[in-house]
Amino acid sequence: NSTTYIYIAIRRGPMKVPTSGTSVYYGETYTGNATARSFTAPGFPPDLFVSGSRCAVADGSIWGDRLRGADRTLYSAYTQAESTLAQVITAFGQNGASIGTDSCINGNTNTYVGWNFRRAPSFFDVVCYTGNDVARTVSHNLGAVPELIIVKARNNGTGWCCYAASLGNTTRIYLNQTGSATSGVSSWNSTTPTSSVFSLLGPGDVNQSGYNYVAYLFATVAGVSKVGSYTGNGSNQTINCGFTGGSRFVLIKRTDSTGDWYVWDSARGIVSGNDPHLSLNTTAAEVTTDDSVDTDSTGFIVNQLAATNINVSSASYIFLAVA
Repeated sequence: NSTTYIYIAIRRGPMKVPTSGTSVYYGETYTGNATARSFTAPGFPPDLFVSGSRCAVADGSIWGDRLRGADRTLYSAYTQAESTLAQVITAFGQNGASIGTDSCINGNTNTYVGWNFRRAPSFFDVVCYTGNDVARTVSHNLGAVPELIIVKARNNGTGWCCYAASLGNTTRIYLNQTGSATSGVSSWNSTTPTSSVFSLLGPGDVNQSGYNYVAYLFATVAGVSKVGSYTGNGSNQTINCGFTGGSRFVLIKRTDSTGDWYVWDSARGIVSGNDPHLSLNTTAAEVTTDDSVDTDSTGFIVNQLAATNINVSSASYIFLAVA
């Protein structure tokens, strides 16, 4: 009693590239009850938990990750700095995340969807760094070349600046906006990421001196995840991700013109009929009245409908899919 101790703890795995999407991603729906609660269905320790409100709630999609700490939240529809809120995401456990009583994530009778992602080699990594205004590299532990990087300043109001491999290292696009990709910019120092670092110039939205940042990095793992692009054909087409059981999570953004960052998932339903979708860049309630995506064992099918415009003829798109 009253004795002081020191200790060292090293997180348990995973140390190898995942072979199954269920070991690194889990989607779940829930109804708020304004009572602190824990989720255990993922069955793995999530490193990123994103809660999307299915009804119209002012905060939209809430992002929390283990590295920044459970009480630090970001909102992908806004540019504001991270908030320190004790009753939003309260803990990251070994089998799932825990949430508090705040109405933005657990309002009584409101409906939500939660997306759990686990850090794993070649699939997903989270990095925090401090900007310095000069050309530099930032180390990561993805163990593969990142194909999608999402960067947000934690202590200042900036946009969610994104790198996509298909757009190239002189182009950026913003997660919190509907706008098209902007080319001829130097956010990534005109340098393609490697399996150990990604490059930044500055200041801009990714390397302002004294700003603290968080970066989320995704890559393609055969049979598990796919970061890619496609060109619309105006009707419908199959996006082959190399899966065998179809996609359980699909994120799509049009890059040559305006368009939302749409998300579909199997927890809410990816079926042959209408499929609910949310937009990460807005606070709007989910839309359930259109059939923009369909199932396919190799990945997913996109249908051209005016409601989402995710398959406009000759239009360009980026996507992230998880099996």
